[in-house]
Amino acid sequence: MLLAFTVLLWAATAVKAVQLLRAPDDRLLRTVAGGLAAAAIAFTVGRRPVEAWLDGLVLGLPSLIRNLGMIAAFYSLLAFFTYSAAKSAYVSKEMRVHRIVVGGLAALATIVWAVSPAEIRADPRTAASAGLLPGTAFQLLTVLALLYAIAGGLRRVLRYVNSSHRRHLRVGLRILAAGLAAAFLANMLSTCVTLLSLALPRDHPVVAAARATYLIVIMVAIPGLAIGLAYPIVAGMTRAAPTWWKHWREYHALRPLWRQMRRAFPTIMLRRTFGAVRPWSIHARRYRRACEIRDALVMLSPYYPVHRPGKNASVTTVTDFAEQVREALRARTEAREDGSEPIGGPVQAPVPQGGLSRRMDDDIRWLVELSRAL
Repeated sequence: MLLAFTVLLWAATAVKAVQLLRAPDDRLLRTVAGGLAAAAIAFTVGRRPVEAWLDGLVLGLPSLIRNLGMIAAFYSLLAFFTYSAAKSAYVSKEMRVHRIVVGGLAALATIVWAVSPAEIRADPRTAASAGLLPGTAFQLLTVLALLYAIAGGLRRVLRYVNSSHRRHLRVGLRILAAGLAAAFLANMLSTCVTLLSLALPRDHPVVAAARATYLIVIMVAIPGLAIGLAYPIVAGMTRAAPTWWKHWREYHALRPLWRQMRRAFPTIMLRRTFGAVRPWSIHARRYRRACEIRDALVMLSPYYPVHRPGKNASVTTVTDFAEQVREALRARTEAREDGSEPIGGPVQAPVPQGGLSRRMDDDIRWLVELSRAL
């Protein structure tokens, strides 16, 4: 199960890395990508081949990377919900406090690990279980950093659940809250085991019971966190599938009209900007294609025939509009070839039946009809 979870983490990290290359200014995307990468690294260094290779470089390095990676992953979760839910005026100040606390504890843990003897650096958890102070100090510092990040994330998630209006998001956040609560409890149990090891023998029944409970709780926390994070994404994608399919069909249905407009006016191509709207999504591409077509229809105005059909524009059929556009495109091509002036006059460009709508979706449906009529 852990191997499958690690593979999924790396796959999700790769997807977010590609998205981040396309939208490097997206703060939430940077936070998610960083958290996934930290968790993937933390789980990977626990695999035996990787652990043995890193131990060959620096004894105990896998343990340090694993602990710091989990701290970074939970800190990223805290940062994500802070950026998402907090008011912009307080985000910077709050995140500065979080960075100081979590970063300070992680730095102290690294210093303790660096000055510890080699046998303690190799396995701080075992050293802490044996009651050795350097191992105990390292474990307590890392667990305190985790507890702080988990508690802050849990508080934000619970607050976010109450303000969310989408059912699938509320369900996912509740599962995530349960996973975070289990992770918090597991780390509390880990702290108890560490402290009990200072006073009791390693094989004492109380220590053994606390360690067994820790293992049970952590096995609940891991799938809870995974399902809680994945469920809103999967459910949202499932619910959005019909809209995605509709936009995909409209995007491709606009292609014949768009190609003719682009051939007539190569400058209609809009710049693909990066930011909140993902420019590579089918929704953004459909919207951009429709905007380019509408611009070109306006640019065709001087080329529309002077003698238009004797019908009111509000009842003119799409077929009539298609014939006007076809004649205008032909006139535009002839004018470009011989350098002549437009043959028409300042005529209004074809508009959707009933006049310009207030919704882009209605305009796109009309443009699809026009494209098919051509």
